[in-house]
Amino acid sequence: MRTQFFVAAAAAALLAGCGIGAPTYPTFAETAYRIEGTSTSPNGGPATTTVIYRDGAKMRVEASLPNYGQAAIVFDESTNAAYVLNPTAQAAVTQPAPVAPTTTPPTTTAPTTPPTTGQPQATTAPALPAAPQVLGVAVRLEDASAPQPLETAWAALGADNARSTGKCEVAGESGNEWMPRNAPAPGVDRTACITSDGIVLRVRENERVLWEATSVQRGTQDAALFGVPPGYQLIDPQAVADQVGENLEQLDSVTGAAPPTTTTPQPAPAPRG
Repeated sequence: MRTQFFVAAAAAALLAGCGIGAPTYPTFAETAYRIEGTSTSPNGGPATTTVIYRDGAKMRVEASLPNYGQAAIVFDESTNAAYVLNPTAQAAVTQPAPVAPTTTPPTTTAPTTPPTTGQPQATTAPALPAAPQVLGVAVRLEDASAPQPLETAWAALGADNARSTGKCEVAGESGNEWMPRNAPAPGVDRTACITSDGIVLRVRENERVLWEATSVQRGTQDAALFGVPPGYQLIDPQAVADQVGENLEQLDSVTGAAPPTTTTPQPAPAPRG
């Protein structure tokens, strides 16, 4: 009996080593969900709370950014660009003060005297349309600065270059621990607990936890979470810099800082006889 047990265990280990009976590598970007967790830089520092919304290719990240503080980052599919939403730039909306009711009878207005013939009549200028209300600004991020989905690196790794090291459970969700077959760098072991449908629950680098989910909610996400909201002004930092440069060139030409333009001298008129 004991011999049969060892034979069965050896056979199971052999099948797992050959990839037979091993868990299937996850599929990615096909699940809609909201996930909240804590993230930490590989270089250390305090952990920050991060909320991620995914619905197919659409994504929204709410986190604390070094240069923006607490911010929301959205990926606009219509422009294939990432924007930092800044609602703190919301324009103040002045509401008219309520008019208190009065018991005073209305004042009667004397009839106006018809204008004298031949005198110009005063005309009232048409009211200008109100300027559109700006609720905030959306600052475009460079592609290199835009955050990437947690699963991007693991989806690029692929099943052929990853192996499972066992089961895992985080935030009430079950998954498998995966790690690259080849370490990303000498002395660096990176593992991730990933559900079968591609939700990254935890990422570890050696003994440090870089990301760990605290709650997961599956289901279709509100479309209003993704993209730039109506009423936000789009700002492209590079376009702004180019516009400032053009304005400076125009200013230089006015103040004389720009080199003077050379003109071809015209011949003097011939003297009259």
